[in-house]
Amino acid sequence: MRSTWLLVFLGVGLNACGDDLNCPEEGGGQKAVTGSTCNGSTLTYENFGKQFMETYCTRCHSSTLNGDEARECAPSGKHNYDTLAKILGDIDHVDRYAAAGPSSINDAMPPKGFATPSEQERRDLGTWLACELDKLPQ
Repeated sequence: MRSTWLLVFLGVGLNACGDDLNCPEEGGGQKAVTGSTCNGSTLTYENFGKQFMETYCTRCHSSTLNGDEARECAPSGKHNYDTLAKILGDIDHVDRYAAAGPSSINDAMPPKGFATPSEQERRDLGTWLACELDKLPQ
């Protein structure tokens, strides 16, 4: 009897992994430019951006993760936010999927079922991204 339950348990556990992962096509959500500006904000990568990304993004969007299951369907090889340079290289995408500003509140990321930032945190993200853009050479 004990071995029967063990086999049932293992079978259920194996069915929960692997091929059952239904990854949606990339592209859901608002995707509008937020129109955020820096306006003298003191938000930086060190005091805001790094923690925001670690809290809401790098669980799936990290260069250390490989495969649909580990990345929770985040596309491999792109959209990695574990360094400032990687965020800056994809800044428009982050703005269009997760930030908020006067023109748009984008909440496509993180997807439902994950911890999500408040609207104020999304607005701070938009502001921080705008400040980082201001620092880039024109």
